[in-house]
Amino acid sequence: MKADPLSLFEEFIKGAIGSQYVIPVYQRNYTWKKHKQVQQLLEDIKKILNHETSRHFLGSIVYVITKTDFIVREREVVDGQQRLVTMFLMTYALKEIASDNGDTQISDYLVHNYLENNETGEYKYRLRPSVSDDDAYEYIATDRVPEYEGNSLIMENYKYIKSVLAGLVASHTLMEVVNAVRNLYIVRIELEAGDDAQQIFESINSTGEKLTPADLIRNFIMMNRNNADQEHIYHSYWLKLEKIFPESKKLSEFFRFFLASKNYVLVTEKDLYEAFKQYWKEKNINGSDSILEDLLIYARHFERLYLSAKRDELGESIGDFRRMQSFMPAPFVMRILEHYRVGEIDKEQTSSIIKLINTFLVRRYINDQDTSAISRFFPGYLRNVESQVALHSFKDMYDICVFYLVNENKGKAAYMPDDSQTRAFLTTANAYALSNIRWILDKIELTGNPIGIDLSSLSIEHIMPQTINEYWASVSGLDEDHYTSVVNRIGNLTLAAASDNSKMGNNDFAYKKTVLASTKHLKLNADIYTKESWTVKDIEDRTQFLIDQIIALFPYVQSTYKESKECANRHITLSVGSLMALGYLNEDNSLTVFAGSEVRYSTSPNAGSLKELRDELLDQEIVEYNGGRYIFAQDYTFNSPSTATDFLLGGSNNGWNYWKVETGQTINEALRK
Repeated sequence: MKADPLSLFEEFIKGAIGSQYVIPVYQRNYTWKKHKQVQQLLEDIKKILNHETSRHFLGSIVYVITKTDFIVREREVVDGQQRLVTMFLMTYALKEIASDNGDTQISDYLVHNYLENNETGEYKYRLRPSVSDDDAYEYIATDRVPEYEGNSLIMENYKYIKSVLAGLVASHTLMEVVNAVRNLYIVRIELEAGDDAQQIFESINSTGEKLTPADLIRNFIMMNRNNADQEHIYHSYWLKLEKIFPESKKLSEFFRFFLASKNYVLVTEKDLYEAFKQYWKEKNINGSDSILEDLLIYARHFERLYLSAKRDELGESIGDFRRMQSFMPAPFVMRILEHYRVGEIDKEQTSSIIKLINTFLVRRYINDQDTSAISRFFPGYLRNVESQVALHSFKDMYDICVFYLVNENKGKAAYMPDDSQTRAFLTTANAYALSNIRWILDKIELTGNPIGIDLSSLSIEHIMPQTINEYWASVSGLDEDHYTSVVNRIGNLTLAAASDNSKMGNNDFAYKKTVLASTKHLKLNADIYTKESWTVKDIEDRTQFLIDQIIALFPYVQSTYKESKECANRHITLSVGSLMALGYLNEDNSLTVFAGSEVRYSTSPNAGSLKELRDELLDQEIVEYNGGRYIFAQDYTFNSPSTATDFLLGGSNNGWNYWKVETGQTINEALRK
């Protein structure tokens, strides 16, 4: 590698005559904003014009020579594309201003020295932008700007640059502006054959405007490939991914879910890039496009679950799932759709499993259960389900899903509330504040209705109003504090037109009935309309009625499935004092500690490495401080029972004698190999 400072125009661009700077496909798209980075650059040029400074330093441009033919032909830009592309846009703007002013001498000078090589074809232009920006750039390079009809930052910035430079030319001279631009300097970093371009790219981009994990993954996949391969990957896979996920952060989130569906662990955003590289190196053995094909398949599963509004062949189950917009089970449900796609499970099974997940989520929501750790629960849940399916057959998959989600999940942090728990909570809950309560009311109304009803214009109405007045204090017989707890119960909520909602306000029940007359055809309002008064007893009765509806719509099911002997005894427990941990002893004798397991953090481990690991898992939010306890927020696999035990208890322990199977035997007695 060699690095040296030099003039961007006179030495870097002009000195590369016969060569072409190529923005490779793996680079993210052009992102500079006209009122941010571009404006600042133009302000720096003004300072040179006004003699406030003699030159301006732009930063570094890193490139590697990728192709030679008698003379150097291609210089691949590893870093610095934003400033380099912007400078070429500035040069084209100056050329057009010169042409507009009839100054062909300066116009030709700019073209021959900075913009074009003395040849036709592939290497005519000194800059080849990235594939996604190429169309707009070509219109600029070929003097066809008025013909361009698309949306492009490149085109937007070009027009802005030209307007500012035209203003500067009006107050100075064209040559003075050109000379000011000539006083922009960079540090040129030319990589050599032995340099690790990937490592240098990552190092450079660890500072400044941070790249997303998706940006880094794109770079990792495409770097060190020839241009033809890069363009194949971009058009065949990456462009399609970007159409599904236009925002890089959303694409990064998808990558997290994809990896979780494959590795059964939901990594943090911070660890995503390294985790993906490891997965790629392990799975991309033959250098084929199989992982890229897989990514695109799973992206379409994600689109189907969360982004599409099309009627789906899976019907109501997937419609309900979309409505909740819960990303927590994404790895699991994407995997279910993949099993369905390849024909391993049928339509009925798939719908039933998705409905099971819907029921799980709804019951958690309406019981106001903590959902922060649930996203980390699903990868482990997927692992358990698929381990059993592998031992049996896909025909049992629904029962296996029920077994692990409901039967085996009782008493754990991610349990599904049963009917009695749901009824006990909803009877007195502030239902108005619950997540998805509006959708649940819609669901009750629409279920069993043969004629579709448009509920989109309706809003939630409190029959007994939220604000107490003299009339409602008399009707309820409650003081202000108790009144508030009653009016937000589900039995006091209904649907009404938004305009009617404001009309009803705090008026008495007789008046509210006259307003509700327009919606008495709704099931939710039919019984209300028959009432002569509206009391606390009416609210309590209707609360129980609606709870019955919810329990019927989202039934609590249990499985009669029996875990295979190969796996049954491997579900193990560690109990020391008040500390409880649950886990699974894998076939290789590694031990997976389940989410919800407690860590005794008051005792520091003797070994420094374990203390470091504890701190690391806290930083990664794998272990969290919750309710005065340190608990695992997601499943985590240790290389041995003893390492897991040391971590949990904070000392040196023989884990084989602490963990026990269901019979009460230690794993040393029951399972030691």
